[in-house]
Amino acid sequence: MTAPTTRDEARRRSVIIGGAATIGIVVGGFLFDVAALPNVPGASTVDRAGDIQITGLGTMLMFLILLAWITVIWRRRLPLIALVAGTLLAAVGVSYVLLLVAAFATAHRYPERVRRLAMLVAGVVALYVLREVTTSWGGSLSWYFTTRADAQFESSWIIAAVGCAVLSFGTTVGIVLLSRTQAKALQSVARAEREHHRADLLTEQMVRQAERERIARDMHDALAHRLSVVSLHAGALEAAAAAGADSDDSGQAGQIARTVREQTHAALQDMRGLIGDLRGGEQVDSASPASMRAIGALLLQLHAAGADVRTYVVIEGAERASALLDNAVFRVVQEALTNAIKHAPGEPIDVFVQVEPSTGARIRISNPLGRNVGSRVPGGANGVLGMRERVAALGGQAWLGEHEGIFIVDVSVPWLQAG
Repeated sequence: MTAPTTRDEARRRSVIIGGAATIGIVVGGFLFDVAALPNVPGASTVDRAGDIQITGLGTMLMFLILLAWITVIWRRRLPLIALVAGTLLAAVGVSYVLLLVAAFATAHRYPERVRRLAMLVAGVVALYVLREVTTSWGGSLSWYFTTRADAQFESSWIIAAVGCAVLSFGTTVGIVLLSRTQAKALQSVARAEREHHRADLLTEQMVRQAERERIARDMHDALAHRLSVVSLHAGALEAAAAAGADSDDSGQAGQIARTVREQTHAALQDMRGLIGDLRGGEQVDSASPASMRAIGALLLQLHAAGADVRTYVVIEGAERASALLDNAVFRVVQEALTNAIKHAPGEPIDVFVQVEPSTGARIRISNPLGRNVGSRVPGGANGVLGMRERVAALGGQAWLGEHEGIFIVDVSVPWLQAG
């Protein structure tokens, strides 16, 4: 057996309190209306000693009063039954207390009918008071205080009867309005909690989406570069194989094959690292860090592959740069070189990279549009989009496009200090 939860205990406590309140209302209301039996002519008599004697009619009315107040038990689910019972007691002349109790329950159950309900209850109470002050019906209040049957027609007791009716009806209306205000406040709180929960879910989804996009960019930049280098070496290997099988060419072909193997292995390492991120942050070392300090090694790989790369690289204070800036500079350079290899194979590539704390990062990589159109590697323009997103995220500016037969990547990013 499991221990009861806090919610179960609260629900049980609420049921107990509600049941006790219902019993209290039923018992108290029954006793009050029994005491009001003198309001009905013939329900009671007064003997010589001044004591009240219940007649046969009074006994029947007591039974009716008990049945009427028992309907309070179902006032939340079936308030109209209690409302009819309260109207009946008021019509008989006992009192209008049950009518007011049932009116509150009905207003809570059917808030859209509050106006019509108020008019009905006000009308019944008004008719009750009018009958009380003009006929022999009523008078129990004045009799209990004066023991005179004709005291109810005195102006002071007429004012008391009207005042009790106005006060009782006004109190009921005030309680109904207060209850509706509290209900609206609870609905507003619940709505605010739902909206807050929805906002948290949306925020979590946005964070996940941003992380997916980051991983997608890293995957594209890293693997596209590796595979482009592999493609470049494969082309050189094909050319070496076509040139013949002499000893020099065989050595060159072997070197190219080793480079292809290394690049393929590096691509697999990068893939393992990205898959580790997708699986929840598993620490898997990639083949090369995405840092601006690895730009030199990146350019050396292209030189070794036979690419015509003209470089000017000056990087100062790399250790003081933030991780975002460090990663972005490397990825932009990597993707720009990848695009040049893919779309303009064999063409010279001019690389200008200057990073300083005082001026930020400036990257300009350009290459003539390739003449060897047939050897181009197909692309989906994701690299250009990724570069723009990286630069925009750091508040930088990027111009990427063709100008007079030259494809240019021109990027400026402000300096971001680590820590």
